[in-house]
Amino acid sequence: MSNIYSKENLESLVFDLIKYLYRTKDYKDEKLSNNVLIYSMDKLYYVSDEKHNFMLKNIPICIEENIKMEEYFEFCNTKTLALSMDSTLCEYLYYGDFIGAEEVQKKVKEIFEKHGFYYDFGSSWYLYAEPINKLQ
Repeated sequence: MSNIYSKENLESLVFDLIKYLYRTKDYKDEKLSNNVLIYSMDKLYYVSDEKHNFMLKNIPICIEENIKMEEYFEFCNTKTLALSMDSTLCEYLYYGDFIGAEEVQKKVKEIFEKHGFYYDFGSSWYLYAEPINKLQ
């Protein structure tokens, strides 16, 4: 893999996460993308029918500019991304004791690994990306 910190790789990671979360429903039959915010490259990305300014196929996404993730998170890698979860995604990834949690954990892990990262938790409500190869 070339530069894992490139705009193309990070944007692809963000959009791969959004696509997966948008099309996956939780045990309450709600999209996993609900109440998920992704911070990367000084931008904030989230799914919003009301406020979207970008369409990724059929997914309405709001992208806000000039957002510094370090202003929101105590622990994060500002060269990658941070994802905040005020949703059942948090229950699946952090607690993992729900039906379907193992499948969600596996898929999210695969998405991060595809782009050269793993995720670590800053707390129970957010995670951030770190390079698999710490020498990068």
